[in-house]
Amino acid sequence: MRQQPTISPDLVPSFIRRHLRRRPVTERLLSQEEAARLAGCSKDTVVRARRNGRFPNARLRDRRWAIPTDDLTAAGLYQPEGHETTAVAEPKEAEEAAEPIAVQLARALARVAALEDLVARQDDQLAFLRQLTVDTLTKGGAL
Repeated sequence: MRQQPTISPDLVPSFIRRHLRRRPVTERLLSQEEAARLAGCSKDTVVRARRNGRFPNARLRDRRWAIPTDDLTAAGLYQPEGHETTAVAEPKEAEEAAEPIAVQLARALARVAALEDLVARQDDQLAFLRQLTVDTLTKGGAL
């Protein structure tokens, strides 16, 4: 009997892996416009989320994308009525409250230092680009 060849998961393209991971969809399917209206966001936001893989069960039907409501909920764009939103937020708040103030302050100061460093690097890049622009215009005889 002939043995079936096996393919390493690393060699399978990502779009095939996504397709194999899909589950049968039994809930309501929405167009991208309907999904945006339901989520209270723009259609562009829904399109970006779909392209980024946040709707793994989205389907192309009749040249239009159909997005399951479960995918909208899982992506955090839609909260159905009757769902408790505070239950999700409480564990993080409880963790932060349990952390000493000194640790929270140290984290905040580290974030501020990182942002200051980022701004300084961007200022250096901006100065370089300005100088490059002046040099280029000077060589071209514009100035």
